[in-house]
Amino acid sequence: EENINFYCVGYTVVHYYLNGLMMINLEGHKGSKIAAEVLATFLPEEVIDGLYAAVAKAGLEVDNLTLEPIAAINVAIPEKFRLLNIALVDVGAGTSDICITKDGTIVAYGMIPAAGDAITNIIVQGHLVDFATAEEIKIAVSGQGEVIQYNDIIGLPATTTPQAILDETQEKVEEITKLIADRIKELNGGKSVSAVFVVGG
Repeated sequence: EENINFYCVGYTVVHYYLNGLMMINLEGHKGSKIAAEVLATFLPEEVIDGLYAAVAKAGLEVDNLTLEPIAAINVAIPEKFRLLNIALVDVGAGTSDICITKDGTIVAYGMIPAAGDAITNIIVQGHLVDFATAEEIKIAVSGQGEVIQYNDIIGLPATTTPQAILDETQEKVEEITKLIADRIKELNGGKSVSAVFVVGG
């Protein structure tokens, strides 16, 4: 009704059918009727145009486009494990993308609009640093050091500890985790999955 064009940016075959019977793969079989149940995702034209413009600005060309959770699951979860009912969560900057597997295939995709930047913003506010410095502090939390050194926006040297950062961000981490857990259950028919794999930064 609003005359918006959508583009298919990723799809997964959920099930193949031969003469009405569900199959894992159609290759090498004979029949009179084949079918496929496909899970496809579409994005608005303006989003795709923005992605292409960003790539062009970097002097590159787009060869293939897919969804982040599709790319992540192809690297992180081999097909032999997709018989299990598991979730993959790709934590990005602004969104956490979710992919659910069951019975040898991907059965659902989803996302929540919260991820790493929400944690970084807490560090920005709490330590009076710019975004890039807050990112460095966040990364340093997982290091081996007991003290994290940085300069605030005025240029004054300051220190904090990994535990202090964990304490400051704990509430937001729990909030995002709850949103992800609720979305996983929603995508999985109201049930918990057997395991959750988390990738990303």
